[in-house]
Amino acid sequence: MSATPFMPAALEVPSRAFTYRFFLSTCFLMLVLFSSALGHSAMGTFVLALLDVLFCGDILLRCGLTDVSRGRFSLSALVSVCALCGFVYSLLNSFHIVSWHGPVTDLYVYTMLLITLVLWVERRLSREKEKTRVFIKKLDDFLPKAARLCVGRQFRTVFATELKAGDLVFVKTGERLPCDGIIRKGKTSIDEQLITGNMMPTAKRLGNNVYAGTLNKSDHIYVEVTHTLPTSAIMGIVNAIKNSERNRASSRSLLDGYAAWVLSMIVLCGVGGYVWLLYQYGLAQWKAYLGVFLFVTALFCPAALAFAVIFPWFFARSGARRLQLKIQNLHALERIVNASTFFFDKTGTLTYGELRVSGVYPVAEENRKQLLKAVITAEQLVDGPFADAVNTYAREHKIKPNKLLTFDVLPGLGVQARSRGTDIKAGSIPWLSEQGITVTQEITQQCEAVICVAVNGVYVGYLTLADELRPGAQEMVHMLQARRKELILVSGDNEASVSAIAREAGIEKYNFFVLPKTKAEIVGNMQGLGQQVVMVGDGFNDIIALLKADAGVVFSSGKNVYNNWVDVIVKRRDLKAVHYLFSIHKKLGSTIRQNVVLSVLLNGVLAAYLVWQSANGPAPWQWPVTGALGVVLIVWLNSTRMLHIK
Repeated sequence: MSATPFMPAALEVPSRAFTYRFFLSTCFLMLVLFSSALGHSAMGTFVLALLDVLFCGDILLRCGLTDVSRGRFSLSALVSVCALCGFVYSLLNSFHIVSWHGPVTDLYVYTMLLITLVLWVERRLSREKEKTRVFIKKLDDFLPKAARLCVGRQFRTVFATELKAGDLVFVKTGERLPCDGIIRKGKTSIDEQLITGNMMPTAKRLGNNVYAGTLNKSDHIYVEVTHTLPTSAIMGIVNAIKNSERNRASSRSLLDGYAAWVLSMIVLCGVGGYVWLLYQYGLAQWKAYLGVFLFVTALFCPAALAFAVIFPWFFARSGARRLQLKIQNLHALERIVNASTFFFDKTGTLTYGELRVSGVYPVAEENRKQLLKAVITAEQLVDGPFADAVNTYAREHKIKPNKLLTFDVLPGLGVQARSRGTDIKAGSIPWLSEQGITVTQEITQQCEAVICVAVNGVYVGYLTLADELRPGAQEMVHMLQARRKELILVSGDNEASVSAIAREAGIEKYNFFVLPKTKAEIVGNMQGLGQQVVMVGDGFNDIIALLKADAGVVFSSGKNVYNNWVDVIVKRRDLKAVHYLFSIHKKLGSTIRQNVVLSVLLNGVLAAYLVWQSANGPAPWQWPVTGALGVVLIVWLNSTRMLHIK
């Protein structure tokens, strides 16, 4: 992977490099503890510590040097400085190379513990980075492989990529279209959910546009190619996924930022204090002060600092799961909170993405029972969003359908059935008109789907179906507006449907008939104006915009294929998720800051105490090790507060 100007060097290293070094360092550490327990010579401890520094800590040193050469400090640089100081202190003190009264006997175990723990942390961070790589196994399922090219009166099967603009192709029922184009012969209904997000099949006639990857549902058609597969709308989605290895790990992570702050303190305070002591008491005392300087510098990198971010992240994810949120990229929370513009998809995001019967309108009130019985009988064995809504209504109202003798489904048009000598037709107004049935009612619910019903050739009424707004939508809109966020609704649905949902939710700005590429262009235009953008969607048709935005949030529908590509996955039925994301960010930031202060402060107190008591002789090596592990425990306990988010 090529280096980016702002990425910590450790994130460019494969996690496996940290993994085997971590296990090797753990083995060295266990051997040193075993050697110390048996009272073996200092030489054996020195050799094991040297091997640990050379063969396990080497990767931290290289990453640290790389970061410093790029003009910034990082966790690797801090650990390298402190580990080397601890090793040099132990070497000089153990073999009496320099005569001084060090605060402790040696720092071998502390240094090895520091290296081991930081290797584990860097391994976790590196794996977090690697998880952002896109998994594209399922993408080919959406791409048609072949096409029937019309050559005179014959068909020739060719690869979909071989088509050219102006070619005429033949598409059978149940096949995916191999190109973007215009219908030149035939009429059908096409499932365009992949492109527009609309859950209902769209009726297509002569001259209508169709898109590659969409499913032809009802009849054979001839399509003139306008855009070949490589330049089609669906390929734009696929290419956006394949080419977008998202940089989820922050360009400069919180941990590296705090490590740079601590290392700067070492350089300014440690070196400055050492020079001041030499100035006050003379250069002859440099050896004694050098021992204290090396000791304090080694302890200035608390082992707990490495966990100051990792522990809160772990518990934040666990706390979010309790709220039915899957946060895949915690760095995205910062961008969500700071974003100036929020784009929302309609179907499946602001709404459930599930049609429900919203109204029953018989020709006369005495026809209500006949209307309901007829439509429920006709739709009982049909599979589709209209039928699902009708069957759900029947279960809720405990209406039992009559036994069917025959039924026939015409996708995009309607269903005709026969039961107990009764002929039933349920479908769209144009289809009933084609059957010679006159709709005698004025249907005014233009923003809703409609099922008109006729029994034995006589029109008896209609049902309206609508997609419900998720609970908490208005509260979420008011919360974001109170934070001065700009909200825009973008959808592939028609104007009436989009405007109705926008009004109900309280969103003033909206766009309709928006294709995936256009969604991404709108997001890109806002970013070009210097605004940070969040995209909230639910479908594969939103993926380009989700990848283009600074942060992507999706509502999981159980049909998602993009779980590896987004920052946050919402599994709730309501829209409280956005509020919870703001709460998690606030609590996470305060917890991390508390952990950093606690780790540095407590380790500083421990170092100061050991220096103060060194007048009575050096303390055993167990003191800094026990103290470091104690601070790690305190940081862990403080981080558990992230389990409870309000």
